[in-house]
Amino acid sequence: MLISFLLNRFSKQLHIPRFPWQLASIALVAWAVAQSSQNLLVINQARAELAIISQVIYAVTASRLLVWLLLELLPRFHLLPHTPRILRDVLFIAGSGLLIIINLRQQSQIDLIGLVTTSAVLTAVLGLAAQDPLKDFIGGLSIQLEQVIKEGDWVKIDDQVGQVTSISWRDVELRSRNGSRLVMPHTTVSSSLVRNFTSNGIYGNRLFIGLDYSVPPEQARQLMLRISEHHPLVLKSPASLVRIHAFDESSINYEWLVWQESYEQELRLRGELKEQLWYALGRAGLSIPFPIRDVRLHQIQQGRKAKNNGEENAVKLVQCNSLFAILSSEQQQKLVDLSAIHSYGAGEIIVGEDEPGDSLFILLDGKAKVSRSSDSTNGLDVADLYRGDIFGEMTLFTAEPRNATVRSISEVEVLEVSRNTLAKLMEQKPELLESFGRLISLRQKELKQLESQVVPRSSQDVIQRMRKIFSQLLQ
Repeated sequence: MLISFLLNRFSKQLHIPRFPWQLASIALVAWAVAQSSQNLLVINQARAELAIISQVIYAVTASRLLVWLLLELLPRFHLLPHTPRILRDVLFIAGSGLLIIINLRQQSQIDLIGLVTTSAVLTAVLGLAAQDPLKDFIGGLSIQLEQVIKEGDWVKIDDQVGQVTSISWRDVELRSRNGSRLVMPHTTVSSSLVRNFTSNGIYGNRLFIGLDYSVPPEQARQLMLRISEHHPLVLKSPASLVRIHAFDESSINYEWLVWQESYEQELRLRGELKEQLWYALGRAGLSIPFPIRDVRLHQIQQGRKAKNNGEENAVKLVQCNSLFAILSSEQQQKLVDLSAIHSYGAGEIIVGEDEPGDSLFILLDGKAKVSRSSDSTNGLDVADLYRGDIFGEMTLFTAEPRNATVRSISEVEVLEVSRNTLAKLMEQKPELLESFGRLISLRQKELKQLESQVVPRSSQDVIQRMRKIFSQLLQ
């Protein structure tokens, strides 16, 4: 056991094929027993039988060691071309048989070939028994030599999807998505349609989405492209594709093609894209059409109740926020009434860095993350946002592009306050502009000091800039 442990550890450290220590150990034991029998009082018949068994073990061990050296170890160092596993198994069996025949004929004067060929019954039995295994062997050899599938590939065979875990001389073994083990004979694989999702590298995931005829195709296209653009599993190249697939009775069916690194994450990506599309459609006031609509009044009442609860929650958070503390209670209520409440699924982009905008957001529920672009692929995480936090106010008041990306971590609800909404409040109370300007200037100064950058504009500069922006809306 200690020797086997050391050999396995040594093989792993050098990244070489595992040494067949089991057969070597059995051969060593057989040799020791044979040597001991010569010194003991063992009858000749038992000694002869022991010698025959030892010769068979020696032959099998020698054949296995040759296969390991020539077909496993040397190809590992690129000294010989790679040999399919099924061919290694066949060579091992054939080599073992040949060495057994030679050893028995030389050492024990036993002619196995003559015994088999002179027995017509035995020959017929062996021929009939070898028909199905021979078919499986030829099919497996063809699959491996042509490299139709390899171990580790994700495939679909006879409506069964799984990852190839092993290919033997008789069958192909798959591990399905739910973890079950599927064993398919090579005869079944050879006569079935085989789809290999791994052989070409990246995988194109196709979704078919039906949207209402009232939705302009360009709006639907941009909506889906924006979702796929910000999803971490979707590759940038090749680019995602959205096009009309068919005109159905109650919907326009779109083909949505996205590319991902491997097939293994196919179901996860499909589920997340559909989930994010549902939230995006809800924010846009759209829905997925159904041929049959069942209108239930109690569901509408529940929707109204949920909306009222969301507005009450928004009013409380607006009252607690220092930015809107200068507003009266009536103005705070009006601010919420004129604003929109949106829901986002986990992983969605709420605002993107460098994008234009004319609104700010208050996080009503859930959690989000703020990140800025950097040299790393995933960007630099700046902060986490929780219930009551506000973001996007700089873009609303100064008309500058978004300076960070905000992505939802869980399901979130936000209150979106537009520039037009604030303009209506300022029209009733013009002094709000200067109050907002001083607050924004102070917040901008605090943010710049935290980032150790140059001191920002004075509050008068910010107010002048805000007056210029909002004057266009107040005319």
